[in-house]
Amino acid sequence: MKPEPDACPWQQDTGVRHVPTKENTLTVTDLTPRIEARDGAAVVLYSKPNCVQCDATKRKFKKEGLVEGTDYTVVDVSQDETALAFIKSLGYLQAPVVYVSTPKGVHHWSGYDVDEIDEHILQNRAAA
Repeated sequence: MKPEPDACPWQQDTGVRHVPTKENTLTVTDLTPRIEARDGAAVVLYSKPNCVQCDATKRKFKKEGLVEGTDYTVVDVSQDETALAFIKSLGYLQAPVVYVSTPKGVHHWSGYDVDEIDEHILQNRAAA
């Protein structure tokens, strides 16, 4: 199936058309100062609508006591072309992409991965 010309670039492989519901979506550029101001680990969850693994990652974060907007930032790649280009530059073609920046360095992965969350987010949080 060939996607419609106005289909979201992230979803062109599937042919699924995404219709945005938010008019005032924050972009990665808007969120950068908030992300950089965090102590310890800065965590960004690059997500998209109707994504099972994205939702599972958010549920895991919530279960572990992480608060969206405080402990991590969600960026909708279907609404932010800069964010989409960034995760593609990292080599990822599926959501979610979790990007963790700490004083020790940067680590990122794609998909719902409990071991990565435990190692790179929860352990950093406990050490802070």
